Amino acid sequence: MWRCHHALSSIIGCLLIFKMVKWASAFQYKLHLDSNGRYLFEWSVDYQKNTVNVQITAKVTQDIWFAVGFSDYGSVTSADLVVFWTDGHGNHHFVDGYTNDHGIILPDDQQDYFLTSVAADHGAVVLDFYRRFNTCDEQDYTLDNGTTHVIFFESVYANELPFGHVVSSLGHAVKRVQLLKPELPIPVLPNDTWTFEVRAPEILIPSVETTYWWHTTILPHIPTNHHIVKYSGVIAEGNEDLVHHMEVFHCQVPKGQKIPYYSGPAENEDTPKGLEPCRRVIAAWAMGAQDMVYPEEAGVSIGGQDTSRFALLEVHYNNPERKSGRMDNSGIRFYVTSQLRKNEAGIMELGLEYTNKMAIPPGQKKFKLSGYCVQDCTRVGLPPAGIYVFASQLHTHLTGRRLYTKHVRQGSELPELNRDNHFSPHFQEIRRLPQPHNVLPGDELITTCEYDTRSRDKATIGGFSITDEMCVNYIHYYPRTELEVCKSSIQTNALQTFFFLLNRLEDAKVYPDAGDRANYVNINWTPVNAQLLDELYATSPLSMQCNRSDGVRFPGDWEHQKVSEIAQPLVVRDIDTCPSS
Repeated sequence: MWRCHHALSSIIGCLLIFKMVKWASAFQYKLHLDSNGRYLFEWSVDYQKNTVNVQITAKVTQDIWFAVGFSDYGSVTSADLVVFWTDGHGNHHFVDGYTNDHGIILPDDQQDYFLTSVAADHGAVVLDFYRRFNTCDEQDYTLDNGTTHVIFFESVYANELPFGHVVSSLGHAVKRVQLLKPELPIPVLPNDTWTFEVRAPEILIPSVETTYWWHTTILPHIPTNHHIVKYSGVIAEGNEDLVHHMEVFHCQVPKGQKIPYYSGPAENEDTPKGLEPCRRVIAAWAMGAQDMVYPEEAGVSIGGQDTSRFALLEVHYNNPERKSGRMDNSGIRFYVTSQLRKNEAGIMELGLEYTNKMAIPPGQKKFKLSGYCVQDCTRVGLPPAGIYVFASQLHTHLTGRRLYTKHVRQGSELPELNRDNHFSPHFQEIRRLPQPHNVLPGDELITTCEYDTRSRDKATIGGFSITDEMCVNYIHYYPRTELEVCKSSIQTNALQTFFFLLNRLEDAKVYPDAGDRANYVNINWTPVNAQLLDELYATSPLSMQCNRSDGVRFPGDWEHQKVSEIAQPLVVRDIDTCPSS
């Protein structure tokens, strides 16, 4: 028999004894925490009880201790942990612990992880336990449906006790996952489903930090209309560190019109003319994304006698170490069926325009930028019954920390389309929403990104480089409309007025002909100037991209749009809300 004995009886009041058993996993999800497969984290979610049930299988010897838990962005400080070890008498200790601001591991006064079983089998310790989403303990991590950073630590020396150690000196690792996944049925693919891939040829990845590579290709001959019901990223082995994100664009040209062949860096002097029609997104993948499986009621149209077969693959390579000699043929695999779904699905871009008119001052902990899909655009771009958003992929570059899209109807806030309070640019999943959101003509969608630039001494500018920033929500919806892009930026005249005032009042080296990027970099970003920029973005008129899939704007006055306002905020009543102190 194995004995689970808690020496800290004032902290944990239980004594459990279990026989050695062989465990058959009945958990919904699993995640290997280390590259060697020694730590397996499995879990299921109980939305009736608001608890997560966890099983950890650790292939360890009895003379070491380990800890597994959660923290903001994978930090080793202020982490919420369960700690396990076996003492010299064979007693097992299971303790709810945490690390303080200095990374020292300590036992928690409030024990909120509840052990249900412990066993050993062939050199592995198996722990089963559960905890509530929100324990109302300031030392515990509150679980939500955004990204969760799962961390683990392991002792270095045998037979040492865990508490009092600075964990930064220990072996540890971080994995990212959506822990609280929505309960959704997994559609069964039709029996005639077949696959094809759109991949880059064997290309030599440029030894520069940021490359957007374009490759035009011809899709398979599909004589009748089919539906894409699933797609997945196909990353060349060994290039997982360089392929940041990919998109496949369908080139919407009349039958018989050709698209020039091109395979090279995007939009440089060698890029041929004629690629402008390649704008309709049929797949988007980013680092960390899993397979995109469409709901049973929707699919993406492909094929047909009058449909162009031309497509363009865009691959963003992030190569900060400027590695040379690396070849790549990554791309996207499509799953296609002739059994058409009820609705035609589409992808729409929300958020901020890709422009250097937007910037984040240096030294900011939580600087917000918002991109607007205004009511005038949804009025002209959406059908009378609106659209149903069923999935979302949030996207920034390296300094993004929190993202969300608010839904506003006639000034009243509705439930959000998506939120990630612990966003990681290294884990950008396409996430199915718990239920489709109906967006009507005249509704407004506000996508907000929060950035942390405390490690930077110059302004971070909007743009395509990995060291620039973006703020985007790629929403998947049905039925498909002609509205492909609904994004904003600050009106140019308002920004130029801001630069002019800084030049006159502070003698800042900002000039009209210098360009927005140079002007932002040359500003002395005092707290006052950072606050002025924040207020400028919040109050200035907007320039809108209210674009069709061919890149042409819908008719309208898109240079004088007002910033959306929420007159009636949404009140969320959470049964797990903690009592006020």
